[in-house]
Amino acid sequence: MQVVAHDKVTSFSGPHSLGVSKSEPTAADECKFGLHFILNMPIRHTRQSALTRTAVVASPSAQIPQGAKQTLKLSKEEKKRRRTCRHEGCNNYIVHKGLCCRHGGGKKCSLEGCNSSAKHRGLCWKHVPCKLDGCDKKAKARGLCWAHGGGTKCRNAECSKVAVSNGFCWAHGGGKRCEVNGCIKPAYGRTLNLCEKHFQQMRHATYFEVYVSIIVTCQRLFMLVMTGLTILLS
Repeated sequence: MQVVAHDKVTSFSGPHSLGVSKSEPTAADECKFGLHFILNMPIRHTRQSALTRTAVVASPSAQIPQGAKQTLKLSKEEKKRRRTCRHEGCNNYIVHKGLCCRHGGGKKCSLEGCNSSAKHRGLCWKHVPCKLDGCDKKAKARGLCWAHGGGTKCRNAECSKVAVSNGFCWAHGGGKRCEVNGCIKPAYGRTLNLCEKHFQQMRHATYFEVYVSIIVTCQRLFMLVMTGLTILLS
């Protein structure tokens, strides 16, 4: 029996010799549909063997130049600047026509001749009347004026009055007090931080008495400041 051995010839001439049809996409065609090709990013090819080919995409952070990062940062600041009010020195966000509410960006008060922004029922806070029948005062909160409970309530649990400052009404420590030592009556700016009684006394007093009262007040303030500094440094 004669056995004839045939030499096996192995050759590689391309993808068609492996049975790959012409309609199937090659590795190069697949790279064209990748994100790196669409974004025009550089590609580094690495040949591992005669039959395989791998495309290595460079890291996006490694390829972005330093100048481009600064450009992105500046564009973000520019975007923030465009959202702010165009009034000089104002950093509030715009509401309408490039302006904030404070500078006329919102709706205007419906009252003729008023250019303030509308806050309630198409009117600004200066022209909203108290909703209580027969009251012609301006509303402060919840559609009511101060006299009818339109402000913040006093923090005292048993008090139903409106708070003046620090969460309390006049009776429970809110508001200014007379600067005369020992007087706890309410004081006002128009009476030079004195109560009505001591303000009238000062108006009829001599200049020497006024001078003495000012000196006493300054000494008391100085002692308070020194006491505070001593507590802080101790």
